[in-house]
Amino acid sequence: MGSLTAWFGRIHASAKTVVIGMGITWRYMVRPKEIITIEYGSKNRAPKERYIPDRHRGIHYLESEKCIHCHICEKACPVDCIVMDGSREPFAGAWQGDGSYISRFTLDLNKCIFCNLCCEPCPKDCIHMGQEFDMSGFSRSHGVKNLLTDGPWSAADRTREAEARALIAAAEAEAKARKAAAKKGA
Repeated sequence: MGSLTAWFGRIHASAKTVVIGMGITWRYMVRPKEIITIEYGSKNRAPKERYIPDRHRGIHYLESEKCIHCHICEKACPVDCIVMDGSREPFAGAWQGDGSYISRFTLDLNKCIFCNLCCEPCPKDCIHMGQEFDMSGFSRSHGVKNLLTDGPWSAADRTREAEARALIAAAEAEAKARKAAAKKGA
């Protein structure tokens, strides 16, 4: 008799949870303004308030004018997803940082583990984890982000980088020659 009572008790509990769940479903069908689900990609039904916490580790962004091109973030990255290139000598087409000239600062979001280890050691606090989290794209190449332009690393960026490498080499050779001439003169 005890097992029969337990069996009917489980049926009663199951029916009760189904009725409660269906009651919530019917309530949302009758009053849809109370819906708390955020529909992805919907602009007209986007939430009015922020649901992302302040310490959220989203997609990175860079304050390039503060960057001193020290490569500490690149060295701190455990998966080597940051690539930087530039010089302390000025050259045409460079993004100017704080005493540095940057031609490339990319982050491969396909590799990134969002550990925040690149942001913590930065002496100028110029690389940050943002609130953005949408990394969708049609190919894996869209996962490589150019932090200087805040867009995907493109073929135009690759061409500009190749030209910048030649300009960097020329600027650094010129600076070396000036230093050697100043040393001879002194």
